[in-house]
Amino acid sequence: MSDNIERWKAPPKGREEVRGISKGAGVGMASILLIVLVLAFTTFGVLSLVSAVTDLKMSRKALDTASAYYQAEGRLQEQLAQLDGELLLGSAQIPEQGLWEFKEDVQEVQQLLLIVEYQDGDQEEGRYRVLWQRLVNTMEWNPEPGIDIWDGGM
Repeated sequence: MSDNIERWKAPPKGREEVRGISKGAGVGMASILLIVLVLAFTTFGVLSLVSAVTDLKMSRKALDTASAYYQAEGRLQEQLAQLDGELLLGSAQIPEQGLWEFKEDVQEVQQLLLIVEYQDGDQEEGRYRVLWQRLVNTMEWNPEPGIDIWDGGM
């Protein structure tokens, strides 16, 4: 019987066991956890980089659009100043309806449109009045035909 007791108390050959779990088992779980964390942080880092690049492209596009708009508006104001000078000198050609239309291209498919009305008589109000200024699309929008979706009927 003492022979059996000695056998149970003898440490196993190889790894030591504490309460039935070998000491080396925690290293494998820690490695797996570390690999998963590295992959997760790498994924989030790549997603952040892609998001930042996309935001940069959108910001540059917004800058280009705003810059083109204000350059077109500046050219319209130059035309308006020229009209004002001609009206002041009396050399302006006044249209039948008394409306001038000025257009400036903003982008390929957009124009800035300015409608000016001639003011006859009272100089306190000015020689002309701006009726409206709008950004208009010059290209007609043609949506692509949608896909046929089954509506549930037979």
